[in-house]
Amino acid sequence: MSKNASTAEGWDEEYRGGRWDFLRDLPESGRYGIIGMWLSLNDCLGSVLDIGCGEGLLYERLRPMGIRRYVGVDLAPAALEFADVDPAVASLRAGDMHTFTPGGGETFSAVVFNEVLHFAGDPAAVVARYIPFLDENGVMAISMYSPKRPDSGANRLIARLWEATDEPEWEVLDDYRLTSDRKSVTWRLRLIRPIR
Repeated sequence: MSKNASTAEGWDEEYRGGRWDFLRDLPESGRYGIIGMWLSLNDCLGSVLDIGCGEGLLYERLRPMGIRRYVGVDLAPAALEFADVDPAVASLRAGDMHTFTPGGGETFSAVVFNEVLHFAGDPAAVVARYIPFLDENGVMAISMYSPKRPDSGANRLIARLWEATDEPEWEVLDDYRLTSDRKSVTWRLRLIRPIR
């Protein structure tokens, strides 16, 4: 398995080269389904901020569910070029999850981190920096690939993030371990709400 890019230019090259085309495959759909139902059942489809949105695949899955406003942010401008979004509903912005700031006064009913927090040295700090951009009853949905090796760096990051969001300042609304037998891949998903 090749190492992931670390710069916007590297990510652009990977998207243009088709490295991430597999994300459209059917076995990837389960995690999008869980996130979509979480947002729907918590009445959080009003305004969604998707950090690390790539080609806007989450928007495509949420559109039939009635999403009213979507903002997708990705480090790779090339990924945003591939996105098929309705500009009346969706806005795409190039940015880094560590420094991105929504426009003045913009808040969201949900912030989604779908397969992006592995690229943060401190995922809990990245999640926490988005609390001010959440509506009062807003939620955060997290999905992270979980390799088979329990001691992998990815699983250590997940453990640290789950430990941080088990703290009293967070309410854990749901927690999943999703496995695709077809792909032989597991993801960890968590829906959280900050206690204010």
